[in-house]
Amino acid sequence: MYKYICSENTSPYYNLALERSLFDFVDEDTVILYLWQNSHTIVIGKNQNAYAECKVDEFIKDGGTLARRPSGGGAVYHDLGNLNFSIICKESIAKEHTYQRIVKEALGYFGIVSEFNGRNDLTVDDKKFSGNAFYVKDDVLCQHGTILINSDFKELSKYLTPDISKLERNHVKSVESRVVNLSEISDKITVESMKEAMIKATNAVSIDEIPEGSKVEEYKKIFENDEWILEGKGL
Repeated sequence: MYKYICSENTSPYYNLALERSLFDFVDEDTVILYLWQNSHTIVIGKNQNAYAECKVDEFIKDGGTLARRPSGGGAVYHDLGNLNFSIICKESIAKEHTYQRIVKEALGYFGIVSEFNGRNDLTVDDKKFSGNAFYVKDDVLCQHGTILINSDFKELSKYLTPDISKLERNHVKSVESRVVNLSEISDKITVESMKEAMIKATNAVSIDEIPEGSKVEEYKKIFENDEWILEGKGL
């Protein structure tokens, strides 16, 4: 059974802390679908050097928030035109509940056919609109990622500093040329309508209990600590 929870908070530290706290609410019969958003945030992968991936000082000076997630993969920009998802379940059943299947089925309600590119991305017409990463703690696996709906690509390009050699290898000129907002494909897709479609695709019911505030606060203190953000230590 799928159970869902939607965060109304737009702080990456709170949202990552809530995600981690939800690990305690899964069993062999329960999969959690967690939907959330961050405002003006860059999230780097567990093993990344923040200063190599983005213009840290400029971004923070402009009011941005830098965060590090527990999973691997590359740096991503989040704003309120982007929807984040987490699918949390026992590792033993994770292959039955892949994010690719859920997102593809949700887009089917809008008449959109998407493709999985074999790496970590979902695409439409060879342009990426969703990427994901995962991490495991004990026997619980979390797949989480982004869905671009109406994100500001100029902000994305302004602060992220992708490996130029990788761009040249892929024969693209900029970050913007590789991505697409789903709202460009269908004006019926909004953050709210995509949430509803993902909940419908999983037949999820609202979670009947949420983590204690003290538990979330405990993890939040780790995620907002500079030792974790800049060095990846403490979790």
